[in-house]
Amino acid sequence: MKQTPARLRGIPTKYVEGVAQVVAGLALAAFPAFFLAIYARIAPIEDQGFLAVSLAVGSYVGVVLSAFIVESRLATPGAQHPVALPRWMAVVSAAGGGLLILGPPVPPAPVLLIAVVGLTSGLLMARSIGVVSGRWKMEAAAAITLLVGCCLALLLATLHNPLGLRVLAGGAVITVAMRLWNAPHDGHSGIPPDLRRAAWVSGETAVVGIVQPALTTLILVILGPAASVAFRVISTIAGALEPILAYGRLRLLAYGHKGEIAVIAVAFGGGLAMIFCAEALGVWRLIFGPAWAGVTVTGLLIACLWKGLILGSTVPFAAVRRAGRTTLVFWARCACTAIYLILGVAFVMVFRTNTAAFASFVVTEVLSILIYYSVAKRTAWRKP
Repeated sequence: MKQTPARLRGIPTKYVEGVAQVVAGLALAAFPAFFLAIYARIAPIEDQGFLAVSLAVGSYVGVVLSAFIVESRLATPGAQHPVALPRWMAVVSAAGGGLLILGPPVPPAPVLLIAVVGLTSGLLMARSIGVVSGRWKMEAAAAITLLVGCCLALLLATLHNPLGLRVLAGGAVITVAMRLWNAPHDGHSGIPPDLRRAAWVSGETAVVGIVQPALTTLILVILGPAASVAFRVISTIAGALEPILAYGRLRLLAYGHKGEIAVIAVAFGGGLAMIFCAEALGVWRLIFGPAWAGVTVTGLLIACLWKGLILGSTVPFAAVRRAGRTTLVFWARCACTAIYLILGVAFVMVFRTNTAAFASFVVTEVLSILIYYSVAKRTAWRKP
């Protein structure tokens, strides 16, 4: 059947693209999950604990860089959206992957940290630009490539083949490099049009993002590497919902379409059902192997509830950011982060479990929703 610009076999093209983008984003969440699963089979528990911290740090750096390059443009009224992955980011990712490909199966801690930061940053930024630019077919192809690499790497690790981690790194490097194929030649530098606004956007993202690496490190020190790995495993599984939230946030920032909310909610419900169906069937235990030992269903349920509550704060947050009120968003996010850290540390110290950390996230996100809605009503949603 011949396709028309507006519809694809009777389905509006925008919905086809939206679903494809969200599904493709799930591959990004799979990367740290498979990394943990592979390491659980080849590395001692102490190295697994350090990997949990490294993945948290890598995600943190990647999110901050993406905020500086991508989201700062979306918070600059009238600015052209980013159209290509900066070449320097591709080089950084290739260098990080090279350290794992050429190094030993279990690399030294500093090498592991540098490699994880390079790979994760490239994957996160490439994904953000892919959502904004709308190149959904390329995103789908890149996602398939990454998933194939992850599955093959896990299979090799299960068979005690030392090439597993190298295959994982190679798949991630290829996935990042694919975004350069047939991409527009302009925009490769990635320099934001408004550096002052970019500083505010990346600054508030840096403030918010510090929660995960800080608490992962705290749990490693206070509760030990096994608890730290379990905390990261739960965060990674619940993080499978993050591409849905990230897609919705970027679409709302870029275009402000309220119709996107329905797509996000449906996709989120589907993702939630898949997570717990997989848990019931023992899929997560099969994938993570020894790393699954410290995970509880209660902790996973509370973590998913926390991710669901983030939907409530995404709409007012996007409205205020899109209105260009970057300074106001910065201070609002600082306040929310302070609550996250205070309650997170308190809950872990008092209850001595990683599940308590997720419980503190739920309480904090409820308070964050109230803060963001209050800010939006006084600014972006205020009637003239």
